[in-house]
Amino acid sequence: MSYEFRVLGTAEVRRDGALVEVGHARQLSVLAVLLVDVNQVVSVDKLLVRVWGEAPPRQAKSALYSYMSRLRTALDGLPILRRSGGYVLEADPASIDLHRFRSLVAAGRHGEAVALVRGEPFEGLHGAWFDGLRETLAGEITAAELDHTDSRLAAGEHRTLVSELTARTNERPLDERLAGQLMRALIGADQRSDALAYYSRLKHRLADELGLDPGPALRDLHASLIQRPQWSPHQLPAAPTGFTGREAELAALEDGPIVTITGPAGTGKTWLALHWAHEHAADYPDGQLFVDLNGSDPADVVRAFITALGTSPDGIPPEPHAQTALYRTLLADRRMLIVLDNAADTAQVVPLLPGTPRCRVVVTSRERLPGLVTAHGARPVVL
Repeated sequence: MSYEFRVLGTAEVRRDGALVEVGHARQLSVLAVLLVDVNQVVSVDKLLVRVWGEAPPRQAKSALYSYMSRLRTALDGLPILRRSGGYVLEADPASIDLHRFRSLVAAGRHGEAVALVRGEPFEGLHGAWFDGLRETLAGEITAAELDHTDSRLAAGEHRTLVSELTARTNERPLDERLAGQLMRALIGADQRSDALAYYSRLKHRLADELGLDPGPALRDLHASLIQRPQWSPHQLPAAPTGFTGREAELAALEDGPIVTITGPAGTGKTWLALHWAHEHAADYPDGQLFVDLNGSDPADVVRAFITALGTSPDGIPPEPHAQTALYRTLLADRRMLIVLDNAADTAQVVPLLPGTPRCRVVVTSRERLPGLVTAHGARPVVL
């Protein structure tokens, strides 16, 4: 028999896909407590407080024993064991959506995690302990949604996200990270005037309700909308002299917003990239970014690129995910060429990818970088 336990919404149990009747709300609450601490002993006292509150009635303990007996019958084949003054439910954590959600979040698979949420966690179960748990989970779910949205924006889903983010900002109108995501979606969907209007409304609301101005990331995003950036970096090293041949490879570099040039040391990867970049620099009027990634931390490169794009140090947010979001926001309305030389692997490159296809990225590496090809549609050129 295969069990599935769902608490990220109305609490329910399914066995081999069929809904299992596990009793009334309080009996279901007992099961929910064991599910939260699956494979761990939960003391009787802790069970009583979590289910009945800080002052459980005298008959609560006998009721608890009765509920455990009924749950064992309902969950035929699944052990609920008495252990050292408490009870333990032995089950695979992956069969419980709450633990599967947290595992997926830890693995960075935010979209899959968010898809598990069916409604308000532990819906239908009452009490102070469940209220506190719901509040904690609401924060975890919101964070996963925001991280997933950053990934979708980076993948260019701006138009798809506009209506979805508009609805979310109506629910959380003072959430500045969410506000920035909506503005980025509007910019990417060529709705710059709507992004400006939204910023104006948000600024007034923050001032009226909290007495605050928008944070640095939103202010920089607004500045990028109202005026063309003053800084157009031109970071390409000098063009190689005496470059000849490679016509087929140069032609291949014309295809797609991301191109990888790979091959052993000494095959001329950097020369090919720089020759092509100088030949096409005029196609990217907002400038060129260049970095030798040999041994570099991509987080350091993101900060350096943000600075090169005209952001003052005090305008760079401290959180790495916010820095990456700001970097992509600054590129959203620009047409730039980005050359990433000597990449060690795909993980070193991904944080440096822009969120829209307006920019061109050329990556050189001794490795084939299959992750860029399969997950990001990069065109491989092999020397």
